[in-house]
Amino acid sequence: MLQQTLAYEDSLLNRFNCGNIETLKQEGVRDVLMNFHKTWYSSNIMKLTVSGKHSMEQLEEWAVKMFSDVENKNVVVPDLSKPRMPYDKDNLGVIQRMNPVLDKDKLIITWVLPYCEAEYKSQPLRYMSHLFGHEGENSILSYLTKEGYAMDLSAGEEHEMGIFSDFTLMVTLTKKGLENYEKVAQTVF
Repeated sequence: MLQQTLAYEDSLLNRFNCGNIETLKQEGVRDVLMNFHKTWYSSNIMKLTVSGKHSMEQLEEWAVKMFSDVENKNVVVPDLSKPRMPYDKDNLGVIQRMNPVLDKDKLIITWVLPYCEAEYKSQPLRYMSHLFGHEGENSILSYLTKEGYAMDLSAGEEHEMGIFSDFTLMVTLTKKGLENYEKVAQTVF
């Protein structure tokens, strides 16, 4: 949610997309959801993966039976980078502080990168995830724990809206780590 609020207001990423039962009870929400379904629930923009212990023929028969009625509305997915990309040099490189709900202090560093989900053969961000997330000797985490700054580290990637990817590194800090968060960030960089 924080990442969405840091995006430009006129980008499609800056939006409310999570709620609860009270949110759903608001007047007009059901109509908006039904209209979304009516507009976008189209077989030409869907993918289906079926996995099971049954034969390929059996799985295919079931898939055809259960999903062939999904209408093809020939939907064209809009360019989600319009009207504006969510981030550029003016709203990147910022430090944002928030009060955690849980009693855990974390340093989260996110790099916004060119879209690379299609690079499934080389998986560059998965490679970075293993490199940054390594926990053995001479790793970032081993150094941070030895210094008393960190308890945990994780790294991973996301691909957003088909227009950009991001790589996030999350360090669970000790109290000493929180006091020295700049040193922790410097270590990561």
